[in-house]
Amino acid sequence: MNKMLGMDRYDRNARLNPALLTVLPALLFVFVWFPAVWTQLGAIAALVVTCGILFALSRLARKSGRNVERKLGKKIGRLHTASLLSLADDRLPKTMKTKCRTYIETHSKIGLPSLADESNDAKVAEEDRLLAVRWLLEHTRPQSEASLLLNENISYGFTRNLLGLKPLGILVTSAVTLGSAYFLYDLEVGTTEFVLGALLCGSALVGLLMWVFLVTKTSVIQASQVYAEKILSLCLEN
Repeated sequence: MNKMLGMDRYDRNARLNPALLTVLPALLFVFVWFPAVWTQLGAIAALVVTCGILFALSRLARKSGRNVERKLGKKIGRLHTASLLSLADDRLPKTMKTKCRTYIETHSKIGLPSLADESNDAKVAEEDRLLAVRWLLEHTRPQSEASLLLNENISYGFTRNLLGLKPLGILVTSAVTLGSAYFLYDLEVGTTEFVLGALLCGSALVGLLMWVFLVTKTSVIQASQVYAEKILSLCLEN
């Protein structure tokens, strides 16, 4: 199915999974409170998939994640990695930064800006560093799987896309929590339907709290930092 939809490992884990986590409470809500509808949905599930719902969900996550990158700017993504190569940035150890810059300039023939260059024209300097990062990503692509770089890329993409879907996630879990509480009100305690409904209500509430307190800009920034350091560390291994 993933091959049919053109999804690779990154697509499945960084794009599709956040989207599925977002809509899962709504699917469970239908399963618990409207079993007859769920049965009918099961009958047409194959048709829904072939119509491109999974593809659409992954693209929704991708678009939402890109919006997060635009909003956070240099704090995450390639712009963040490029900023770590700046001589005015002190987040990387000086020795590591020197080796990374030397490796890139030696192998790519891309000249990285000096402190004077950065001071004279910050925009051009940033473009030069971004070009170097793009080269480094392409240069290290063949060894990304073995170096676990792909894992860090997936982790960053997952957290970024999840943050992009946060408004929808909060909306879905809130609706499921309130809707389940409403249906539970008239049910007899202890019945199978009550137990399933209570579990769903509790799970949706936990999910809502996770969306609010765990899916944050900070989590994305941290994942981006780890990914950026992993990218640059490849310069030290070659």
